[in-house]
Amino acid sequence: MTLLQRFEQSTSRIPWLGKQEVSARAFVIGIVIASVLTLALFTSGYKSEKNILTETTWCVDTVMVNGVTRLQPNTLGLYTDFSKGKSETMQLHKDGTVILPGFNSEAVHAKWRSEAIYIEIYDSDTFGNIYNNVYEFYITPEFLKLVSEDVMISTSRKGAF
Repeated sequence: MTLLQRFEQSTSRIPWLGKQEVSARAFVIGIVIASVLTLALFTSGYKSEKNILTETTWCVDTVMVNGVTRLQPNTLGLYTDFSKGKSETMQLHKDGTVILPGFNSEAVHAKWRSEAIYIEIYDSDTFGNIYNNVYEFYITPEFLKLVSEDVMISTSRKGAF
C-alpha cells in the first residue's frame, strides 16, 4: 500500500473531510498542522504581562503627584553611581509584595495585586499617600508606566539603557 493510499484510507473516515477529494483533504490537514505549529511557536516565546512585571527590575525614572514631578526618589543607604545608570528601582514580586523607592528614606514595602489593566498598590509602610492607589498600567518589555488619578510612576527596565 502506497503512502497516498494510506492517507486516502485514513482521512476518508473523517466525517466532513472524507467526502472531499484527496487533494482537498491534504490541503486542509496541511493548514491545520501549520496552524498548530505556528501557535505553538508563538506561545512558547510569549511572556505574560504578569511574568514581565515580576521578572523585571524596574528603574524608577519619575514619580509625579498631581502633575508635578515629586522629589526624585532617593532611598537612603543606596549607593548611587549615575555614571553606571539608574539605581532607584521598583520590584514587584510574585508573592504579592512590592519594594518601592523612598524619598530621603528607607525603601518602601507594600503589597500589590493586578487585574486586567489595573495594578493596586496597598498597605505601604510609608508614603501611603503617594503609593497606595489603583493604577492603570501600560507595559512593554522595556517600559512600565503606572497612572492613577493623581500619581504617575514612570519606569524602565534595568539595563535597558
